[in-house]
Amino acid sequence: MHRIMKIGIDILGVDAPEKIINFINTYKDDEVELYVYGMEKELVKVTKTENIVKNLCTEQVFMEDDSARVHRKKKDASMIRLLEDLKNDVIDVAISGGSTGAFMASSIFMLGRIEGVSKPGLASLLPTRSDHKFLLTDLGANVEARPEDILNYAKLGQLYMKYIYNIETPSVALLNVGVEETKGNKVYKEAHQLLKSNIPNFNGNIESRNILEHTNDIVVSEGFAGNIMLKTIEGVAGSLGKMVKGIFMQNLKTKIGGLLVKSGINAFRKKFDYSEYGGAFLLGIKKPSIKVHGASDENALYYAVQQAKQIHKTKLYDIMIETMEKGEQK
Repeated sequence: MHRIMKIGIDILGVDAPEKIINFINTYKDDEVELYVYGMEKELVKVTKTENIVKNLCTEQVFMEDDSARVHRKKKDASMIRLLEDLKNDVIDVAISGGSTGAFMASSIFMLGRIEGVSKPGLASLLPTRSDHKFLLTDLGANVEARPEDILNYAKLGQLYMKYIYNIETPSVALLNVGVEETKGNKVYKEAHQLLKSNIPNFNGNIESRNILEHTNDIVVSEGFAGNIMLKTIEGVAGSLGKMVKGIFMQNLKTKIGGLLVKSGINAFRKKFDYSEYGGAFLLGIKKPSIKVHGASDENALYYAVQQAKQIHKTKLYDIMIETMEKGEQK
């Protein structure tokens, strides 16, 4: 008999806590026990009792809080209590939609870095033109990274894609301003050489215009470029959807045409809907913490929990620690 998984969810810090609460009240999974963290006014709305553990908190982390100090200043905040329970093995995976800066900093301070990783990075799956997804990292945890940090993102990313998606040797590319080895600043040039020497199936540089073609399983960069790339994809997808809708709403003929291609348009929207991809996770810390979008709804939480289950079942973070600290090839 398998031990039931304990997944922690921070109710606070998101745009619509009622959507998180609705997910908690309706989620059914015999493999999972949900540990929920919030203040009294939120927890009283959690009416489900089976496989639910409520954790009453008296504080909340806000966007304006000092990210580097909030884990010491607000010890009874829902986010900090969540991470404290993860640190102490009360729960197996932590999920929060609160302040990204506070969540990243608190995760690093409270959970610790894997040996050899100086700057953990944020990673997330993104859609491509095909049915496959790719992993993009770093998404903004470190706007200034060293070549060695980018190498670590590639190593950890390969482990994720291997054990979660069963890709034996995931392909890796470096996001850059050109495909030639000589492109980019000093950090990118040195990162290219490190990746070329240390990463199996490294395909060199990739330009942003080709990133959605699924020529690679993993794309790495420092956090400044990675965050711009992520938000550009989100923004273009959203704007393109609105543009297409506007075209089909011009007159009766275009509206009829729109009805004929409605299923295709909906499929496009679904492909680029962030809620379909779970959350971003920190690569390089010792325990799995997942950061979901602040605008997350029931669908986003569902996929984040499925992501958490995969990470826990595969013992991915134990493998990452063993591989990075002991240098063993898994």
